[in-house]
Amino acid sequence: MTTFFSIIFSFPTVIFTVLLCVAVIYWLVSLFGLFDLDADEIDVSTDFGGLLVTLGLQGVPLPLVMTVLLLSGWLLTYFVMLLFGGWLGGGWLLAVLGTLLLMVAASVGLIVTSIIVRPLRPLFRRAYSQPLEKRVIGTVCTIRSATVDQRTGQAEANLDGAHLILQVRADKPLARRDRAVLVEYLPDERAYWVVPEAEFNAGHAGQ
Repeated sequence: MTTFFSIIFSFPTVIFTVLLCVAVIYWLVSLFGLFDLDADEIDVSTDFGGLLVTLGLQGVPLPLVMTVLLLSGWLLTYFVMLLFGGWLGGGWLLAVLGTLLLMVAASVGLIVTSIIVRPLRPLFRRAYSQPLEKRVIGTVCTIRSATVDQRTGQAEANLDGAHLILQVRADKPLARRDRAVLVEYLPDERAYWVVPEAEFNAGHAGQ
C-alpha cells in the first residue's frame, strides 16, 4: 500500500491522479443533477476538438471521454512507474523521462479511449438526432472576439450544459461581451448569423 500511494502521488502519475480526482468529483456532483451528463462539450474550433472528431468520438459526452482518457493515462503511468520507476532514480532524469511518459500516456490514452468509447455512441444518438447547426438556432450567445461584423467574429454559447465556441457574423457590428441570438447557419462560411438580443426580443414582442 505504501508503494501504491508513493507512485500515485509522485511525478508523473500525480498529474493524472489530480485530474482523475477532479473527474470523480464531477461525476459525484452530477449525481445530484447539477451538471448535464449528456452534454456534448467538444469545442470543434480547437485542435483537440478536431482530434476527437477524427477519432470518432463526436456525439459522446466530453466528460465521459475525458474520464476514460485520464483513467487510461493514470493506469499506464502507474504500472510503468511500478515496474521501472526504481531504475529512473530522481532528479533531472526522472523529470525528463517522466515528461516523456506523460506525452506517451496521453497519446496511448486517446487511442484506448477511442476503442472503449466509440461503441457507446448509439446510447447517446437520441440526444444528437438533430445536427448541432439546427439545435443551436435561437440560442443566446456572448461575443468573445473584439468585434463581429459581416466577415469575421466569434461567440460562445451554452446548449444543454455544453459550452460552444462558434464563428458568427452580423449585419450590425457587435463588440466583446455583447449578447446576441443565433438565427441562421451559413454553411459556406461554417458560421452563424446573429442579431443583437434586444433586437431579436423586440421583433418577437411585436409579432
